[in-house]
Amino acid sequence: MFKTNPILLKNLLADVANGKIQLPDFQRGWVWDNARIQGLLASISRGFPVGAVMTLDAASEIRFKTRPIEGVCISSDIQPTTFLLDGQQRLTSLYQAMLHDGPVDTRDNRRKEVKLWYYIDMIKAMGPDSDREDAIVSVPDRKITPVVDLSKPEFEYKNHMIPTERLLNSISWMLGYLNYWNEPSAEHPESNATAFFERFNDLVLNTFGNYQLPVINLTKETPKEAVCTVFEKVNTGGVVLNVFELLTASLAADNFSLRADWDSRRASLYEYSGPLQGVSPDQFLQAVALLATLERRRIAIQQGATRRQIPGVGCKRRDILDLTLQEYRHWADKVEVGFKDAARFLLEQFVFRSRDVPYGTQLVPLAALHVELGNELNTADAKSRLERWYWSGVFSESYGGTIETQFALDLVQGADYVRTGTEPALVNEASFIPERLLSLRTRNSAAYKGLYALQMKNGAADWLTGEALTIATWTSRDIDIHHIFPRAWCDNEADPRIPSKLYNSVINKAPLDAATHRKIGGQSPSHYLARLEQDSISLEALNQGLKSHWINPDHLRADQFANCFVERGEAMLTLIGNAMGKQVTSGREVFWNALNSAGYHDEYDDGAEEYDSFGDIAHDEAADGRPIQGSSP
Repeated sequence: MFKTNPILLKNLLADVANGKIQLPDFQRGWVWDNARIQGLLASISRGFPVGAVMTLDAASEIRFKTRPIEGVCISSDIQPTTFLLDGQQRLTSLYQAMLHDGPVDTRDNRRKEVKLWYYIDMIKAMGPDSDREDAIVSVPDRKITPVVDLSKPEFEYKNHMIPTERLLNSISWMLGYLNYWNEPSAEHPESNATAFFERFNDLVLNTFGNYQLPVINLTKETPKEAVCTVFEKVNTGGVVLNVFELLTASLAADNFSLRADWDSRRASLYEYSGPLQGVSPDQFLQAVALLATLERRRIAIQQGATRRQIPGVGCKRRDILDLTLQEYRHWADKVEVGFKDAARFLLEQFVFRSRDVPYGTQLVPLAALHVELGNELNTADAKSRLERWYWSGVFSESYGGTIETQFALDLVQGADYVRTGTEPALVNEASFIPERLLSLRTRNSAAYKGLYALQMKNGAADWLTGEALTIATWTSRDIDIHHIFPRAWCDNEADPRIPSKLYNSVINKAPLDAATHRKIGGQSPSHYLARLEQDSISLEALNQGLKSHWINPDHLRADQFANCFVERGEAMLTLIGNAMGKQVTSGREVFWNALNSAGYHDEYDDGAEEYDSFGDIAHDEAADGRPIQGSSP
């Protein structure tokens, strides 16, 4: 797959000059500054290592649109034999300084673009105590200062400044130098010009002429995904070659701009819906690969392929890199529509913006399923099964690790589930433990975001108006998730004090509009409820608003955090179970143990009976198929 060989620097630069070595067009442009070029030349002049170069045989299965290294002028019909993957900046620096007929395009220490000529000060280079970098001189317009002029060869001889473009072919310059200093009137500072140049030749010129660079050559057998992986690891100074970049470069060989195509589709997706504003080009390609590989599998089965010959469905790196231009063009429009259909589905689940999507990665199989199933998703049963698959993925938190294999299962098993009712592994194996509610405290968790949306989907209403929290009210009233028992009260006034790990739990949070949240402030529930009632809200209407959030009004008015916490936690487990289509274990004991460890030791015995009544209503209604309190009918 690869071999490592030392190659003479002069041979590498010759291949650069004649176009045998070219850059894949995804490589960024020339960026090295003057100081780095001087350091590179100084290191080579002393035979120090400057790192390896990585190349790829152009005869491999990977096709790139290519371009020559900056400064090389060749015919556009010259095809390379080798792609330069790593080492662009070093070889460009050396080519421009040593072979290019003109100054080097670089930058000064202020990052200003400049054109410089490079010389080696022979006297300094030969000094016993000199720093070789001090001997590498860069000048604009062939002048060091207004006094030192290097615009003619005789001026170079006089100042002992050999141009770096003469280092690999120095004979004519050497003869000119010796003729200049062997004139009767000339007095060489080292007495004997010939002996001096011989020493310079031995110590410096021969070092450049014999210098070898280690070259790691990826052979034509190297698969695309290996090139992508290797490039990501070694090319830290250049463009990160992710799968999108590599496929872009590959399709460019067919005169197709994947980047321009994606830019257009991204604008369309982002403009279409808030949930789609986090979709990446890699995710788009994953959905395309899923559908393309599924189609290949169907065709193989139709053609009677044996089990071993039937290709798998997937969207791993190699699956994406194996996409042909024809396949991409066939599926790209369908996938774009699929993502928009997925966005509509998310809006129906009360997920309204990208930051609230539980798993952005789950959008990939969701979009692919919409393409695969199409109009089959228009029935009530199909929609119900898709929702159950979706929420099972959210609350089982199945998209946090390696996901490409899960995506393939989602497409194959998910489509079969919608069509036949055969449960996929994701749905069958999904589970949610009560302890998880205690650790859901921030938006970093998919289940936290899921519960935020699920509360609104199941009828959470505005406390002041009693209106259901729809996308219209969410947009116009700045709905967000807020504490029910305020943090300030929990920290300073509650007796016993409530630890942050409990009051920051999702159990103590509800979707509320900005106006309601401002009225709540940092007061105790008993105070802020009284204040809300003063705003001409009837007691009954306010109670209904609280119940729509699975909050017992009596417990809240009595500032009973413990009973309210346990009761609402149980209601949330019921919500999750209903969404996943399965019974979730009661969390009553788990929640009370957490409260007891915080100092609550059956303080609210009177509330326990109320909790049983309220909780039983929620569970009984869910069990016989009727909505739980606060849910939409």
